[in-house]
Amino acid sequence: MIQDWKMELYWRLPIFLQETALSAYVYHLDRIYYGLGYEEWRQKIMEMQKWSAADAKVWQAQKLQALVELAVAKVPYYREKWAGCPWKKVHSTQDLSVLPLVDKQAIRQNERYFIADGLETKNLWLQKTSGTTGTSLQIFWPMAMVPKWWAVVEVLVRNVAGVEKNLPRAMMGGRPIVRGKTSKPPFWRYNKWWKQLYLSSYHVSPKTAASYANALGSYGSQWITGYGSAIAALAESATEAGIDSLPLRVGIVSGDTLLPGMRNTIEKFFECKCLDHYGQSEGVCMAMECKEGRLHVIPWVGILEILREDGSPCEPGEVGEMVGTSLLNDAMPLIRYRLGDYAAWAINQKCECGNPHPIISKLEGRVDDFLITDDGRKIGRLSTAMKRSPSIHSAQIVQDRPGHAYLLVRPGNMYETSDSVAVREDILDRIGNFELEIVEVHEIPKTLQGKTPLVVRLDERPNMQGSYKQLLNKRELSFN
Repeated sequence: MIQDWKMELYWRLPIFLQETALSAYVYHLDRIYYGLGYEEWRQKIMEMQKWSAADAKVWQAQKLQALVELAVAKVPYYREKWAGCPWKKVHSTQDLSVLPLVDKQAIRQNERYFIADGLETKNLWLQKTSGTTGTSLQIFWPMAMVPKWWAVVEVLVRNVAGVEKNLPRAMMGGRPIVRGKTSKPPFWRYNKWWKQLYLSSYHVSPKTAASYANALGSYGSQWITGYGSAIAALAESATEAGIDSLPLRVGIVSGDTLLPGMRNTIEKFFECKCLDHYGQSEGVCMAMECKEGRLHVIPWVGILEILREDGSPCEPGEVGEMVGTSLLNDAMPLIRYRLGDYAAWAINQKCECGNPHPIISKLEGRVDDFLITDDGRKIGRLSTAMKRSPSIHSAQIVQDRPGHAYLLVRPGNMYETSDSVAVREDILDRIGNFELEIVEVHEIPKTLQGKTPLVVRLDERPNMQGSYKQLLNKRELSFN
């Protein structure tokens, strides 16, 4: 996140100088992302893309063995935590179960403890995560990993979707690219180096939708990427305003839960496929949806495990916690890192697209997306219920006290109140005794990072309480 003084300096510049500054900054990023090592790795990934699943497993095993040996020899955290652990038995991905899991809190307590001996953070690439409660993790990558990461994105995300980095594109992410109080267009900034139109996620409404649509046309954007909730909000607002559909090549979404209603809205307005992309700032593992609608793990980034609560591996079709091991980061290795998401291995692992690599299904959002009952139980994995009705554009559960929450519903096409009732009943079937009030809204608040989390517990998000007080002004919120 840009520091406040830098943002204030940015805001004070006229728009053309803001865009000049953005383009200069992107030029700097471009040299890191697509500089030394990028083209060589891109070519290598294109060749590796042709490998069988068995070939990929062999490659992963070799990388894993080297990583484990490095972790024991050079990383303080693993030297201590693996004392007495049979780490020498790790010869393949199936052997990982002998190693303990790593959670986010361990990194928060001492990030430097995970960095290999002899490395200075000033010489590494810093990645920050937003964190479920707004507490950011600092993850350090070796500089050589950065172009490798973007080579993977280019070949196995963008190219799979039928686009490439040099095609003009639009982006809807979490950066405050325009002041919040801005009431007139432009609600975007353009950086010419990447031909990227960065659209504000915070100013979309039926009143502003026409200006957004005109900008997409004027700048020649051919594809769009960013948060699914933000792109869907733009498509919904434009449709409500009576704006003609705007054909694009593809929409690639990531960063929040993509509900069927969001996907339908995006595909209808932009007349293109909407493809889901799974990844994280930690750079531990990645998956991309193919045009057959199936989410394939990308083996060249990391190893994915899906585990039960007791740590045993899940069977195909069985939902469990996602645990990843990065194969690209030898500066701050994350081995058996709890990603904070749930998924299942697909029962049918064959895909018409020809990709032989593992397929995941039932991606169910954050582990931390849970409700707290009166008796202290934590009820999570609620996104399946939220996905059951395509007529619901987007939804969110807002909990103000144990045993009570609001189900915020933004209606989509063909919506009926009974659709929300069905979702509520599905949730209550899982929870039992719980008060869940349905509230239909025109907009669902976003976090400071621009995301729309599935569950918001207001006691953990004090900076969002004002937004929800305003939204639910006829109801008494205790925030306990």
